[in-house]
Amino acid sequence: MVHLPPGVEPPAEEYGGPGQRAMVVNETDLPDQAVMTFLEEHASVLGVNASTSFGTYANEGSLLARARFKIPANLIEEIALARDLVDRDDDLGAALGSMYAIAFEGGMQHLHRDDVTKATFDEMASEVGLDAVWPELLREWLIAGSVTTATVFTSEALSFIPQTADRQRTRSLLCPRIGVLPAEQVRVVDNDMFRTGTLAYKPQTRTEERWLERMFDPKTSEAEKRVMRREDPLLATLCVEQLEVEDEFAAASFFSVNAVTDAAAGRKLYRLNPRMVHRSSMPKGAAKYARPPMTRNFALIEAKRQLNIMDYALLQGGSNFLIVAKKGSDTRPALPEEVSGLRDTLRGATKTGLIVGDHRLDIEIITPDLSELLSPAKRNLLGRKLANAMLRVPEADEDAGGEGMKARQELVGRVISLDRHAMKRHVESGPYREAVKRNDSLTQGPAKVWFPKIVLSGTNYFTDYILKMRDRGDISRRAAVEAGGFDYDSEVEARKREKDRGDDEVMTAGDVPFSGGQGPQDIPEGRPTGSGPNNGAPGADRSRPPAATPTRVIRRTPGETVRAFIVEDEPVRMGEQTHAILEEYPEAEIGRLTKLEQRAVAFMEGNEWPGPFNEGPVHVVPVNPDHDLKEIRAVRLAPGLSILVGARHIDNAICARALCFREPEFQGLDAEERAMAWGFPTREED
Repeated sequence: MVHLPPGVEPPAEEYGGPGQRAMVVNETDLPDQAVMTFLEEHASVLGVNASTSFGTYANEGSLLARARFKIPANLIEEIALARDLVDRDDDLGAALGSMYAIAFEGGMQHLHRDDVTKATFDEMASEVGLDAVWPELLREWLIAGSVTTATVFTSEALSFIPQTADRQRTRSLLCPRIGVLPAEQVRVVDNDMFRTGTLAYKPQTRTEERWLERMFDPKTSEAEKRVMRREDPLLATLCVEQLEVEDEFAAASFFSVNAVTDAAAGRKLYRLNPRMVHRSSMPKGAAKYARPPMTRNFALIEAKRQLNIMDYALLQGGSNFLIVAKKGSDTRPALPEEVSGLRDTLRGATKTGLIVGDHRLDIEIITPDLSELLSPAKRNLLGRKLANAMLRVPEADEDAGGEGMKARQELVGRVISLDRHAMKRHVESGPYREAVKRNDSLTQGPAKVWFPKIVLSGTNYFTDYILKMRDRGDISRRAAVEAGGFDYDSEVEARKREKDRGDDEVMTAGDVPFSGGQGPQDIPEGRPTGSGPNNGAPGADRSRPPAATPTRVIRRTPGETVRAFIVEDEPVRMGEQTHAILEEYPEAEIGRLTKLEQRAVAFMEGNEWPGPFNEGPVHVVPVNPDHDLKEIRAVRLAPGLSILVGARHIDNAICARALCFREPEFQGLDAEERAMAWGFPTREED
């Protein structure tokens, strides 16, 4: 018989719990030391290894063979189990890390109409390390379905320079330092239908319980309380009153190693300071607590544990094998003497390494079937389901293709944006609002927190959208620069230095063909045009002119005749000349007006019968003076050739407003001739 060595605990189910001694009966022919060596090597499988070294968990066996899943008895146990899973499970940890990166990769900014207040909150956030708080808030939010923060204000001297100021400012402010209270230590002691319930603190250790009992004991002297406040000023400030209400979860057996056991758990609660503690939760209805989002993961975790046990068994069995030696055949069976001789030979084969036999000798090595060992399909399935439960998105359809993947990415981005918005509101309505109350100099109210838009797919479309908004003047330069990931203030200072050194005169924009005056981002007079066909556009055919002359001449009338046409199976009222031109150029594209074209339209609207409009390389010939048009658009027919069309006020019929010709494809005289060939009257004809 041998005893278990120190540090090796027997299974609690068989020997009454940890700490009990056990005896191992050795009925084999092996020495005791060999049995003990085998037991120590396989203690994790037996569940008796209580070591906390790398590769094992206390009282739970190895990484692969953990304790059997136990259903949580109440909400607090669910939260504790969810916290334990986030710390241990690889799939949940990876999903949570990805959510951190997606939500907070772009950093944060403050928004406020007052530049001084904005700069103050920027410096305050930097001083208290707010960037590191956001992942903590999101982690607690996903684990417990709620987040409860404790805010402590410390006096700090802040120095900053507002954007519109030219000197540094210094202020002494009470800055909020934000910490996260574990949900297992927070109780709601009354009705929370309107999210206004009283929050109470539940001690998690017996030492903490005794300390709070002494602090709120009427028999404790004020001098002793002052000493206790110096020992733990945070706890003394957080808890303001001992409540008569008892903890409804006092009998809960927590999963944390630092938690109170059932026998030592207290039932007393202590009201939390409402000016320091703020709580937000997921949708919960009239209940006091929201269910942890990972509650739906518990069944999947049990399935993953069973899969780990199966892999563990296959890993151990893979190193075992059987040797089958056969002597004889169907036509010539082995004699007893041959079988006995073969047995003697095999017994010494491990020493000699040599077996001698005739052609009837057959030796087979039998090993376990390891085809299901570490099956990637099963592991990917469980990992994907765990990640989906964490992200709160449905299972992806494998046949959805690329569009389905884009829709899924969009959904993931929206879920993370919603969580991030909840954290933003939590900080704004809690610590930031309290900071304004505690600092008399913050008379303009709290700043707002802003995060960049989450874009998981279609980055090019988002970038184009930002550029268009900036071109239209709908957003500021700061928004456009910071959308690209650059710090605006740094870029402003860099541009100032470049202008002072004259860099703009040295590093001028190059001559780019096919770009003259094509957008507000170009220089006003337009860049030099190309010399080849199609104004230097890539792939232009140099063997023929850019546009063919129309073969038919349309009737010349001051205002073109309007009638109905069938366009893409739909009836459309359109001018005859306009329709003929658009039919001649089926590959025409609709574009927006350039600045020169906008000035030409304004010029035509200010004259009863305007003449040609020429500016730079653009020649504009007005047409249809009798038609009052709205919603002017540009149709690009060919390189250097465009037509401006609009809708008549009286019947929304589409008619031409002007013909636009650009050099070098067309000169001023060519423009007049082309307008006459298409049947539009000129000013001289009138």
